[in-house]
Amino acid sequence: MATERYFSDVMQEIRDAKKSGALFVGVRESSEDLIRIYFKNGEIYYLSYGSAIGQDCMDIIEYYTWQNATFFEGLTAPEGTVAAKFPTEKFIALMKKTYKKVRLP
Repeated sequence: MATERYFSDVMQEIRDAKKSGALFVGVRESSEDLIRIYFKNGEIYYLSYGSAIGQDCMDIIEYYTWQNATFFEGLTAPEGTVAAKFPTEKFIALMKKTYKKVRLP
């Protein structure tokens, strides 16, 4: 049964557990693009939404309505993806302020 949770709490749990994998989030306003967040040892390795990557993605995604989210443990970013020096704590703090929720399986 799916549960609704604050997105920032989900992110914090992944970070605290130092998980590696991918978190995909469906966006209501989009028919095919997902917010894609790849983690390596609990830190954001790569972040994208459509053609927006890294900071550009971070700047726009808070304005969309989110739906379902799924974490795939061990899934890695596509081959050739360059790791971003991305501020995981900054992203979690930003998401806390939005009070966004997602449904998890």
